[in-house]
Amino acid sequence: MYISKSKRPNGKYFISIAKGIRDPKTKKSKKIQIKGFGTHDLDSKSGKEALAQAEADLKEMIRLDEASQGFENFEDFIESLSKDKLSLNHKNLGYLPYLKIFNQLKLPNFFTKMVKDSKLDYSFSNLMFYQVLGRLFNPSSKLEVASRKDDFLYDFSFVNSDNIYSSLDVFSGFNKHKSKALTDGVQLIKNMEILLDTVDSEAKKILEYNIKNTSDELEQNIATYDKNFEMNENKLFKHLNDHIGKIIPDRNMSLAFYDCTTYYFESFDEDGFRERGMSKDNKRNETQVVMGLLIDTNGIPISYRLFKGNKHELHTMEEVIDDILNNYTIKEIIIVADRGLNSRANLEMIRGKGLSYIVGSKGSAVPKDLKEKKFNSSWNITSNAEAKYKSGYITSKRKVSQNDETYDELIIKKYSDVYKEREMFKQEKMIERAKKNIKDFTINSTTKSKSKYYKAVENPKEKINIEIDEEIIKQEQENFGYFYIVTNKVDMNPAD
Repeated sequence: MYISKSKRPNGKYFISIAKGIRDPKTKKSKKIQIKGFGTHDLDSKSGKEALAQAEADLKEMIRLDEASQGFENFEDFIESLSKDKLSLNHKNLGYLPYLKIFNQLKLPNFFTKMVKDSKLDYSFSNLMFYQVLGRLFNPSSKLEVASRKDDFLYDFSFVNSDNIYSSLDVFSGFNKHKSKALTDGVQLIKNMEILLDTVDSEAKKILEYNIKNTSDELEQNIATYDKNFEMNENKLFKHLNDHIGKIIPDRNMSLAFYDCTTYYFESFDEDGFRERGMSKDNKRNETQVVMGLLIDTNGIPISYRLFKGNKHELHTMEEVIDDILNNYTIKEIIIVADRGLNSRANLEMIRGKGLSYIVGSKGSAVPKDLKEKKFNSSWNITSNAEAKYKSGYITSKRKVSQNDETYDELIIKKYSDVYKEREMFKQEKMIERAKKNIKDFTINSTTKSKSKYYKAVENPKEKINIEIDEEIIKQEQENFGYFYIVTNKVDMNPAD
């Protein structure tokens, strides 16, 4: 990097910090601007101030560049900053540990290789790193992320919203020409649909034929772009997992935990992917997407997939598991999931792929004799009997018949004082709320917000007076502290 002074036709000079790079296409050297300081007469007061500021900023950029290349000397870098009188203007240094991880995972190499045949006037790797920082430090819109580039003690002067959107297009295999083709295609279909009601039957047939052909072509193009994105995405997952394995040699990917969450949008417009569905954020009208995530025993993600917002979580698991089987050579995988993802179809799918499962189960889905057993000293005690909190388990086996095949499942009934206390606390809060509702008003038969603890008592005025159902509360408390785990690994040690 250096200070550039470019003469303008009016005799003044445009002052900037610039950098020379080699164009990958033409193989020729060219200059790119890093930061500009305006056009000035070099002998004027403003010109001298601009030059002084450029020299100070250049010094800071060079220092940071050297520090980021030799991150192992981070302590020396911090010490040198503390001794320097140069004002840092409250710059953010919190990105440095993430820079180390980014480099350890060889992501600069991955992203540089991805765009080796692209003609970009910015560092694709640095821009992807900047977007990672945006998600970590200040999750917000792309425009907002672009506006915060000066928060960091790092040369992010090349960042702008155009480059951010461009980088996303590059990663997805998209470009402005393809984008224009899609936009033009959609507009063409709209124009032809408007004409449908204004032409005779013969012309209408021709329009309908053209609309169908154009729609089919657009769908085919979109499918191609989605495939390109999925290909890059899978390459990134593979790269990350390979290098995480080098950093953590004893990483265990044979035990994978699966769960789903939802991400909502502050928008009510559905678009075929962003849809209304069952929200885990307790949102009612906002559109959303569903994410299925598979993590290892360290809590490090292995893979994920996004699904339409109206897709039930029970139907998401197979796609994510197939990603693992298609991209990794893992001999054995045990899928661990909570009871919300436990369906016989999912368990059969897992077995059909030669895998094992450990899943939570509802009490209603276990044998009656096991459900009726209560915690006592004959159970396998897993905590000191004299301790405040006790826990233990009891096991049972059952045979499952499915598709003319019979196999064994191990069912573990677990009891925990801690779990019981948590359930008691939740119940108390719900009862308090129910009592408050009864005290504040009389709930009639059309009231939508009904509690399972309400008991209706009819009166002659055709309204319904509500009481707390003590019997339901008592029945519920009898099962507090118990939960069930089901697995097809019948030889496993339940204590694990």
